[in-house]
This record gives sequence, structure tokens and C-alpha cells, in this order.
Amino acid sequence: MRFVHIPSPPSLPRRWPKVYAARTSGLALQTTHVLRAAYFRRYGSWGILKKWLAKASADKCWYCEAKGTRAPLDVDHFRPKLAVTVDGAELAGHDGYYWLAYEWWNFRLSCQRCNRPEKDEVDILRGKANEFPVRDEQGRSGLPAAQLANEVPRLLDPCVEEDCELLAHGVDGEVKPAAPRGSWEHLRAAYTIKLLGLNAWHTPEVRKGQWQTLATLLAVVGNNANQDVIDELKKYLSCDHEYSSFFRAAIGTHRDKIWIEALL
Repeated sequence: MRFVHIPSPPSLPRRWPKVYAARTSGLALQTTHVLRAAYFRRYGSWGILKKWLAKASADKCWYCEAKGTRAPLDVDHFRPKLAVTVDGAELAGHDGYYWLAYEWWNFRLSCQRCNRPEKDEVDILRGKANEFPVRDEQGRSGLPAAQLANEVPRLLDPCVEEDCELLAHGVDGEVKPAAPRGSWEHLRAAYTIKLLGLNAWHTPEVRKGQWQTLATLLAVVGNNANQDVIDELKKYLSCDHEYSSFFRAAIGTHRDKIWIEALL
């Protein structure tokens, strides 16, 4: 997970303000959960923003940094629009954050494996779906007038820089919690890794395999890197590169080389 920054005010697609006004006006007329669900099925207009969201992350999933190896991309609602589950159990009495369904700042670009429920290679159910646990249920927002600021999500948010820093990367290709075990930060990271399957579907093996080629290159050049080698490493460190956070951490294990320190 790499921090996704969207400048404020955002340069949204030209047609979005008109679509937003129409959809939110229509949504206000849907007075029941059933009516809202039907409305969203008919007017899932957030797809209009998919290319805009993809541009912000160089076409990478905001959660796992995959470009296409883990499936095509969805527009995910960070706060689910029609229901909320906590550790797989539906939260009674909560109809989802329906009033946020068309708010661009609630959208996250997600690969289908991070977003949709699916059992992995060892038959564990992964995928965010409607999961949205918070630290204190007493602070959860259940109505449009409620304060979202009172919520502390358990799921890490790629739009919060401090959240992204709670994930560490090993040269074995696995994503790990960066905070001390037993802390709230460790719990959040571990939960996110498990829920999204960041170490599932043989993804660590893919990252490790790509790293081994670079590790061999670094071993050969030692302290005598030329511009071609530096340019090659810069490709992997670029925000545009798939799993760039992993490669930054892996390349960082060679900080004993002065030229690597300068590169990072």
C-alpha cells in the first residue's frame, strides 16, 4: 500500500458535478433500504471516475499496488454504501453509509481480489466487500448528520499517509505489520493484510522472484554502480511501478552501499 494523494480541490472529470447533483438529488428521494439498493443498481455512476482514480495511482490498486495480476479494477466505497459487516458478521441496524455513495473522497480504486469476497488457495475467504469495523462502535456514524471524525477505522486507508507507514515489507515478499505486537496499530495492519489477502494468491512469491533478479544485480555491481544500473533500479522505485513499496524496502536493505542511500 502506497499513499495516494489527491490534491485539494480535486480536478474531477468535467461531467462529474452534473452527474453528482442529479444522483444525490435522486438518492434523497429513496426513503428505504430497498429503494436505495435499487437506485444504486440503476445509477452506479461512480464508474465514471474509474479512469480519474486510476490516474492518481498509475493504474495500480490503491490497496495492494497490483496493476492487473490480481484481477481488473473496481471503484470501492471505503465506507460501504448498503451494509456493514464486522469480522464477517452483518452489523444489525446499520444500512451502510448510503449518503456517501456518490462522494468522490469515499472512493478507492481496488483490484477485484482486494474488493470482492473470494476464497484463496488455502480456502480462506478474502476481500473487503462490506467490512468496516471501527475501534469504538459508540462512535460509529449511522446517519448523515453523524460525525465521521468520531470513527477510527480498523482497516488501513491508502489515502492516509500514516496508515501506509504501518505496513512493512520483507525480502521474502511478504507484507508485515510495522508496529509492535499488541498495539492498536499492529492490530490494524494485521487485519488489513489478512482481509485483503496481501500475502495470498502466491503474491509474495511473485514479488520475491522479481526481487531475486535485482538482488543478483546488486551483488554483481557492489559499490561500483553505473548509470544503467541506477536507471534500472529507479524504475522499480517509481510510484508507477507495481509493488513499488516492496521494492523500495528491499532495495533499502542495501543501504550499506553509498550510491543506494543516495538513490533512496
